Amino acid sequence: MDKEEQIAEDIAEGAQAEQDVSEAEEESLHLPFPNARVVRIIRENMKHEHQIKSDVKLAANKLLGEILADISQSMDAEDYFTISTEHFNKASRKYKEIALNQKRIRRIQKMLEKQRAELDEIVTEIELDMPADPATSQ
Repeated sequence: MDKEEQIAEDIAEGAQAEQDVSEAEEESLHLPFPNARVVRIIRENMKHEHQIKSDVKLAANKLLGEILADISQSMDAEDYFTISTEHFNKASRKYKEIALNQKRIRRIQKMLEKQRAELDEIVTEIELDMPADPATSQ
């Protein structure tokens, strides 16, 4: 690739980047949170480097807005004029308990797998003790 082609490609990439920025600014007007902050939080919680598509960023931003709206509606149901951290914690409890419920489900799954292994062992022992064909044993 010669210099002129490289310069033309760089100009095209720059124009595309400017267009992406202007589209992002337009979309950010309709988003509940600054998109850059949402993306930063996502990246901070990833162990490996990933390229995050814009539709993922927008979906995460909208989901966070929906969660906050749900929590706000739950707090609105309170009879008190002043909303405290206690009310927020009560309203957000279902979101905080998701990880706890996942741990419980994993523990139950392990318990069931252990019971399944024990049952398989018992079935194998019974099959070994039983004659192969009851009609031929007489």
